[in-house]
Amino acid sequence: MASPNQNIDQFKVLIAGGSLVGLGLALAFERAGIDYELFEKGEFATQLGASIGIHPHTIRILEQLGVWGDIEKQVIPLQDRNHYDGNGYCFEESHVLVNIHEILKRPIIFMERCKALEVLYSHVKDKSKLHDHTAVSGYEETADGVIVTTEDGKQHHGHILIGADGIHSKVRKLMADKISATDAPLAKEINEAFTSEYNCIFAVSRNDPEKQFLPDAMVHNVYYHKHSAVAASGVHGLVFWFLFVKAAQVTRTPNCPRFTDEDAEKTIEKYGSSQVGPGYTVKDLWDARVKGTMVPLEEGVIKKWSHNRVVLMGDSVSKATINPGLGGNLAYEGIARLTNGLVPLLRESPIPSLEQLTGVFDQYFAGQKPRSDTVVDISGQITRYEAQDSWVLKFAARHVVPWVSDKLKAKLYASFSRGGPHLEYLPLPAIDADVAEST
Repeated sequence: MASPNQNIDQFKVLIAGGSLVGLGLALAFERAGIDYELFEKGEFATQLGASIGIHPHTIRILEQLGVWGDIEKQVIPLQDRNHYDGNGYCFEESHVLVNIHEILKRPIIFMERCKALEVLYSHVKDKSKLHDHTAVSGYEETADGVIVTTEDGKQHHGHILIGADGIHSKVRKLMADKISATDAPLAKEINEAFTSEYNCIFAVSRNDPEKQFLPDAMVHNVYYHKHSAVAASGVHGLVFWFLFVKAAQVTRTPNCPRFTDEDAEKTIEKYGSSQVGPGYTVKDLWDARVKGTMVPLEEGVIKKWSHNRVVLMGDSVSKATINPGLGGNLAYEGIARLTNGLVPLLRESPIPSLEQLTGVFDQYFAGQKPRSDTVVDISGQITRYEAQDSWVLKFAARHVVPWVSDKLKAKLYASFSRGGPHLEYLPLPAIDADVAEST
């Protein structure tokens, strides 16, 4: 019988998921000259999802991909951060964001998620590779490739499948099902890898220039008991904000809750009177919202990121709470590490063996899992710190952390950020030579 991949004489990647990770992969492969097809169950540049924080090490990758210029035009780099208690007292005025910008020569920004998606999508040269409203329903592996079936019944042939389809990853579930045939405990671990202890309402609201909730480039943090809030004005006329609330009980995937608009309204009724910054409350922000939704904050890192010709990326392998805004940036680190392994392999072996591909997947895992573990751990600590989850954290917030200099905090962050990878097969921006010389 002829191989179902007999007509594929060029290495092809199949990607499930067309959000920030999938589109980032598409651009990375296009720049590397690697053939691919991407399948997204919904629309590209969807209005779902309120905002995305982008950090300096991700900006470097976006510069390499040629998309940062279009993003930079839309944003205002964050500069100042004020920390308040529940009585409206500002106990820390921080300029750490300015210090980070000075050290790394790149800012930390917040923007609408849909606008970031629009920019990424617009830079993909060959749109015929992008298939919207085309959900992956299954896959089968052959001796020399993988066959993906989509919900419209069509089959697509490639050499590897990347699951970049988020926390509710269909590809992860399919991969776990394959693994369960030989290792049921491992499959169970993969399916139940994430827990949720906090819930979050995240939204975008109008920030009327005539009566702003907070000035442009400003971040407000407010600390309560078992809940907290953050508001950031990273785009003129808008404020991105988050309400974090400790849940009544810890849940675990696949049984973490799904919330409705009614659930969000009830949460606002309960916590809406909480001040976020001087002169405005959670309810004020909610009433001025452009869009908003409520989600559980899953946390965790799965134990196995690949199986044969399938490899996972982004929220499908690691999920951090969103307080420091590092989760999406982890995904771009993953894009860099995986493509950095594939590009030289394909130059050497245009149609690599499963053993060679496994080596690349293992290298990607070994490089990225420690970063994921660190981010998930630190993010969880920050969530609990801001929600004053214990007297120790409350004491630290009021009497320890404010006395640590912004410059020291910025240096610690810069050390972490510098550890992020870049795309080794594309030129580094000129600015990085200056940064390297100053360290």
